[in-house]
Amino acid sequence: MIVLDTSACIDYLNGNKKLKNLIEEQEEILYITSITVYEMNIGFERTKRKISVKRYKQLYKPWMEFISRMEIFSLGSKEAEAAARIYDTLESVGQRIDDNDVLIAGIMISNGINKIITKNYEHFRRIEGLEVLTFQ
Repeated sequence: MIVLDTSACIDYLNGNKKLKNLIEEQEEILYITSITVYEMNIGFERTKRKISVKRYKQLYKPWMEFISRMEIFSLGSKEAEAAARIYDTLESVGQRIDDNDVLIAGIMISNGINKIITKNYEHFRRIEGLEVLTFQ
């Protein structure tokens, strides 16, 4: 099982060929988290407000088609507890990362997922037990 981080979802929608090749090479099922849905929707709302409704629709429809084929893992109690442990571990060694990345990692670890595709290699590599696949 592999989770796609928000950075990977953004680049997928933007047609990044290296990412698409990396995804196609995977034999495992791809997932996303509710945190990524949240982050993506922030971007869609900004696009609608700052750019245009037309551009929003150009992005949102393919996004909905893309995620309709995936399971979305949510943040519940066990995931929040795992995220809190990750946060504390990183903070104790002075290597804090973005809260949303900690939440994604907590969701992953508590659901037995250890691979993530992301551009945020520097963040996720700090989390013990995760295999980070990256692209440019």
